[in-house]
Amino acid sequence: MDINDFPTWFGLGSYGGLACTLVAAAGITTYALVRRKGSSLQLARSVLVCLVASVCMLVPIWWNQDQLELYGPSLASGEVLFWLCWTAILGWFIPLGMLLGYLVLTEPQLAASSRAHLHQEQVLAPLDDPARYHEPLGPGVAWGQLIPFSNPTQPGSGEATKGQPILLSRQMTVLGRAQDCDIIVEDERTSRHHAEIDWDHGRVQLVDRTSMNGTLVNRQTVRSPLPLVTGDILDLGHQRYRFELLPAAELRIKAPDVQPAELEVETKKVSSVLIPPLVEPASVILTGLSVGVAGSVWLVDQPVMTIGRDKERQIYIPDESVSRLHAQIVRQQIGYYLSDLNSSNGTFLNGKLLTCPSLLSPGDIVRIGSIELQCDDETQQKSQQSTIPLDGASTVAQTV
Repeated sequence: MDINDFPTWFGLGSYGGLACTLVAAAGITTYALVRRKGSSLQLARSVLVCLVASVCMLVPIWWNQDQLELYGPSLASGEVLFWLCWTAILGWFIPLGMLLGYLVLTEPQLAASSRAHLHQEQVLAPLDDPARYHEPLGPGVAWGQLIPFSNPTQPGSGEATKGQPILLSRQMTVLGRAQDCDIIVEDERTSRHHAEIDWDHGRVQLVDRTSMNGTLVNRQTVRSPLPLVTGDILDLGHQRYRFELLPAAELRIKAPDVQPAELEVETKKVSSVLIPPLVEPASVILTGLSVGVAGSVWLVDQPVMTIGRDKERQIYIPDESVSRLHAQIVRQQIGYYLSDLNSSNGTFLNGKLLTCPSLLSPGDIVRIGSIELQCDDETQQKSQQSTIPLDGASTVAQTV
């Protein structure tokens, strides 16, 4: 090839590389839509790589017009070789490789219509179903429990710390972000009514209530009612739980035809390992002990109460050691759980740093930053002193 023709051939190669990147992006998109292959993330990444390569191809086109055509023979061979490799890799090899890889490696996707069809076939129980108030093993007898884990989605964090168990005693238990759920999961990736756990004739199953981000059991997406066994790991948004079946439930599974009276007799044999009966959680009171909040009282009686330095928090603590959004208290079936919200100075319960939700008990000492609060039972507190609750953002009661 004549050296005088090289700029022409290089121009054709660079313009052809630009066209190749655009054709590859269009081909990947068309193939994904027509054949329904690859996930949304795979499609987005492949098309994005091709588009970035097309932008990069504008540089050798400019170099050809501004440098090669004017100074062709006088240019250093290393500079010419660099732009040849640039054009070949970004204009041809990468887009063609992405197109070929997408055609060969991607798997068929579950179409949105198929997901909707699955959800249509699955008839969900109404939220006011009487099963939410029925306890199949008797009043207050828990048949299972969920054990929360701390920092479940952070890689390299080692073994996750286990929190205090959340007991299950009702035939139907709804989990989600809404305050009318039986178990409140305060997470932005969790739907209002995310999933439910059902006790069905001695068997336990998990049902996803058409949540936006899905429910995982042992890292697998739940698409239909799925039986649960001890040791299963449940993921709802960023929250992770370990499911365990308690002895009373195992007894019922082994002898499903036993009459209730006989079951009650057998249950007494394992009463030493049964959790105490569940009751609706009574309100608790946090009393300030540190300077600046001494004598102040906060009544904890709402499904979710946040703690922080911002005035809009239900529990407002104006201290520099307290983060604007420091911690929260969530009401569950058996009591109130305290958890830290990635605060700067941490949240401590009885001197121990909180890494997962922990159950509050009368007499506990809570430290928010450098501020100490004491947890008391509402009835005990009323017998010792009277309080005047304040409404609004602070929800503070001053001791009389």
